[in-house]
Amino acid sequence: MLAATALTGGAIALVWLVAVPWGPMVCPAIYPAPRNCFASDRAGTALVSTVIVIVLYLATMATALVGRRVRALTIAGVVLLAAAAVVSHLAVVWILGFTL
Repeated sequence: MLAATALTGGAIALVWLVAVPWGPMVCPAIYPAPRNCFASDRAGTALVSTVIVIVLYLATMATALVGRRVRALTIAGVVLLAAAAVVSHLAVVWILGFTL
């Protein structure tokens, strides 16, 4: 449960404190610029990523509280949360995402 909480906090912090304010380091010099080059446009994708991470966290917590019979699901949830931290950051920074 501690690992899931730490991974969730880290994933959300990585998205909102790193990916949204700074985003990609290099944007092409074209007009109009891709949507992921502006922080306001990355916020929509960050919101979707945050919701997905929170749903994964709640599902992991629910399986952890059910009992030891679903321990494999709890471990899978923690692994998914670790992957979600990386994938959500990359999605916000590099994928042309959703606008608010």
